[in-house]
Amino acid sequence: MLFEQIQVGRMGNYAYLVGTQTAGEALVVDPGFDSEKILNAAKKHELKIRYIILTHHHYDHVDTAMSLKSVTGAEILAHEETERLLKGKVKIDRNLSDGESFMLEASDAEIKVLHTPGHAPGSICLVIDNKWLITGDTLFIGTCGRTDLPGGNSRVLFESMQKIKALPDHLIVMSGHDYGSVSKRSLGEEKKLNPVLISSDFEAFDILP
Repeated sequence: MLFEQIQVGRMGNYAYLVGTQTAGEALVVDPGFDSEKILNAAKKHELKIRYIILTHHHYDHVDTAMSLKSVTGAEILAHEETERLLKGKVKIDRNLSDGESFMLEASDAEIKVLHTPGHAPGSICLVIDNKWLITGDTLFIGTCGRTDLPGGNSRVLFESMQKIKALPDHLIVMSGHDYGSVSKRSLGEEKKLNPVLISSDFEAFDILP
């Protein structure tokens, strides 16, 4: 399976291209900017984009989703709360639910969905092929997403962190922005180094800057 982290835009955003070259199918996560850059990456690997997945509704993660759909015919997938908050600005073809799993065409690589609100009500993380953990703006390398935007909630984000902490250490954290000292790190390392995962109770978590 192909997995490519693509830096897009001027806000340190990451989009992701995940594909199976056996069938030539791919999905894209969070096409916030630079749709041509994403399309060129898919073309380079001879992949047809079948799905576009949005981790949450903020514009820097969804801004080119419709233009990418118009070129590729891909389905756009997101949590129902993300669809509600987008208010029709992006047409969602199918909602994703917590715990749902699906596979790319002709692939045994599983994509598992985790609903992880707190930064945004519809935030999701994706476990890809039991190897990668795409976290959107829920979890960054060394920190987490802010909760002072509309719909943000620190206590809810703390609970989402507990769900992430229960995942296997070998998963590689791939976040929505280049905000850390490295572009990726294992979840096991994050559990040891990231204060938001070290925090054992909400009181400790809530006073973090």
